Amino acid sequence: MLGAQHLTVRYGTHPALEDATVNFRAGTFTAIIGPNGAGKSTLLRTLVGLVAPTEGAVTYSGPGLARDAIAYVPQQQTLDWAFPVTVWDVAMMGRTGRLGWLRWPGRADREQVRAALEQTGVYDLRSRHIGALSGGQRQRVLLARMLARDARILLLDEPLTGVDQATQEGLMSLLRAQAQAGRAVVMVTHDLEQARAWCDHLVLVNRRVVADGTPEQVYSPRNIEATFSSSFLAHTHAEA
Repeated sequence: MLGAQHLTVRYGTHPALEDATVNFRAGTFTAIIGPNGAGKSTLLRTLVGLVAPTEGAVTYSGPGLARDAIAYVPQQQTLDWAFPVTVWDVAMMGRTGRLGWLRWPGRADREQVRAALEQTGVYDLRSRHIGALSGGQRQRVLLARMLARDARILLLDEPLTGVDQATQEGLMSLLRAQAQAGRAVVMVTHDLEQARAWCDHLVLVNRRVVADGTPEQVYSPRNIEATFSSSFLAHTHAEA
């Protein structure tokens, strides 16, 4: 459904991503994994259209326009949580792309938002100001906004950061269910073990795509070393 073909992204003279080719298919839960500064978020933002590639292209195949097919959840720290809106308001923002700015939400839109809030477990918080939420609650609200959009491709940047273990398990279960329902789900994460346990497609990135395939194909000492450095590999072996 969505792909990167020989993508290179530079910020000035700094190469953030080089010659990256990878495809994300419907019905697949993908984790993009790598160290800080590896180009993971740059790859995701380029797929969304927020960053223009220096070279290469983003490809999309499916009904409608790519912008209508994609829902994007950025990192929590990039958002203004002091903005005066409620949980319901944020989830309803997921319908804006479907409605346009000049149309009011109808009954079907409200039902879609209600279902998204219930699915993510925050419907009871619908009247609460977003600034009063915990980290885990905020992440669930962002997921509700994503689900309210009813997109075919779901892109999430570090959704596990700042939430407790129980919340992480719930989020991963929800995302895997979305993939099983036929959507393409793509998540940036640092957590290799979580990704290995829940995802059926792993992409290891360190400015380039180091490895791309199933967990069984990708998870090898050579690939981990190339992605995270030899010090990470030694630490992993020491804990085994």
